[in-house]
Amino acid sequence: MTHPNPHMAAASSRPLGVAQSLVGKALDAQTVFSRPVILTGEQATLISKNGRWCLLDCLQLLPRVVGPLTVVLPAGIGELEAEVRAIAARVWTRGSVTVLTAGAPLDMRHAVAVLNIGHQVRPDLPWTAINSDGWLARCSSSETPLPASCDQANPIAALMAASLGVTEVFKRVCGVPPDVAPPCEFVEFSLFELSTSPTGPGPELPETIHLPDTVLIGGGAIGNGLVLLLSQLSLRGRLHIIDKQAFGDENLGTCSLLDDLVWLTLPKAVQLATWLDERSGLVATGEQVLVEDARAGAFVKGMAVDLVLNGLDDVQARHDAQLMWPSTMVDGGINAVGAAVVTHRLDQPQGACLRCTFQLPKVDGRVAQTKATGLSFESLGGDHGRLLTAADVEAADEEHKPWLRQQLQKGRTVCSTIAEGQARAALGVNLAADFKPSVPFVATASAALVVAQALRSLLYPQDRYVQLFQMANLFLGPHASAGVLTPTCARCECTTHRSVILRVAEARAKATRATAQAMVRDPDAHVGTPQTLD
Repeated sequence: MTHPNPHMAAASSRPLGVAQSLVGKALDAQTVFSRPVILTGEQATLISKNGRWCLLDCLQLLPRVVGPLTVVLPAGIGELEAEVRAIAARVWTRGSVTVLTAGAPLDMRHAVAVLNIGHQVRPDLPWTAINSDGWLARCSSSETPLPASCDQANPIAALMAASLGVTEVFKRVCGVPPDVAPPCEFVEFSLFELSTSPTGPGPELPETIHLPDTVLIGGGAIGNGLVLLLSQLSLRGRLHIIDKQAFGDENLGTCSLLDDLVWLTLPKAVQLATWLDERSGLVATGEQVLVEDARAGAFVKGMAVDLVLNGLDDVQARHDAQLMWPSTMVDGGINAVGAAVVTHRLDQPQGACLRCTFQLPKVDGRVAQTKATGLSFESLGGDHGRLLTAADVEAADEEHKPWLRQQLQKGRTVCSTIAEGQARAALGVNLAADFKPSVPFVATASAALVVAQALRSLLYPQDRYVQLFQMANLFLGPHASAGVLTPTCARCECTTHRSVILRVAEARAKATRATAQAMVRDPDAHVGTPQTLD
């Protein structure tokens, strides 16, 4: 199904920016998004939970970065066919999505890329195979087939496998040269061991996982991936989502759950919380607010927050988030091609917190934003999630005012105006300094790393602690990965105030236990306000 969108340039600007940076020259969007792609699968894989997750995750990602997509389903997959058709009918797409069943006439040789959920490979076609088993994500664009085992259910590895597979498709569709990013040879990556030489599929996930009171910060591309994964896991507990912005057109190409155009201009956190609350065992809430204000707000103070998951692109927000001082904080980060995860645990004092790990930038981003949009420093200095106003237009430079009036009439936010302005300025590969090319599959790879690290910390705290792990370049595969330890800074609060932080954490742990006991009796129960650290 094709969704007409009057702001397609903004929606495609970030993925196209990544493609142009890899190819090294300007690309014609119409040509790139006219190349046909096929998504298919093997019946034996698709009837497993992992195969189902791989297929559905790919179907949420591919339409945002390719043009005409044909989904070819084998016979005997039961209710999965109806799920696929439902997603195909509602997913936002840059091109079109067509669903065919086995036996329908189709010449796969016309496709620029074929993504297969299974273990078989086809060297005669531009073929990539993916599957997953337990904590293992597998991918092959070579003549080497994958192991067929996929019995141990785990949606985290399935999402990573989907991210790797869609990366391979994107390389082919955009014509990324093999000397820049060659096709993926056989790879098997363990999200438990964080290794491409795994010893096995890892431990089975519990039938039900009880989360401590959790805050998820950031409702953008990584946040969408986090919410998608949280909906697929058997979780219980309370989760509160925080984001200062509303959805804009530029998010359509990068946010894996943004399908309904009604969401545009609505708060990211509230929309994602509503979506998650309806599809999981979590009690999910959300609010449009800055992190520093959320810490003092009723929602956060009414919870015994002991786990924080971040999907942020702002260092100051990371610094503010760390001041919640949960027992476990897991932070996902991306650039145009790579994904990373930073984990801070109070029981691992040798590892740096986010305030130690990330340094505040010394360059004012408003310089580039003003150049791209014409907006004044005053207009750019506040909350970018607010709506553009007539006062903003009046204070802008004369050259940009006609274009800004158009954005005002469209009800754009400051954030979406910045993204649109930077997309207009991003001619060829000479991108504006503050323009951030991104693709949804790098964000979902980061989300998989975040959730994996969070569950490893909660369920297997004695396992090897990794403070920082990064996939430097997803286009080169998980082999381009490394885990390091950033030591704490002696001057940081995590060191100087450690005794106070631990004392508050113990009080919070007591409140968490009380919450868990209360929710056994009543899933909507709330306990008294826990002690917090201000």
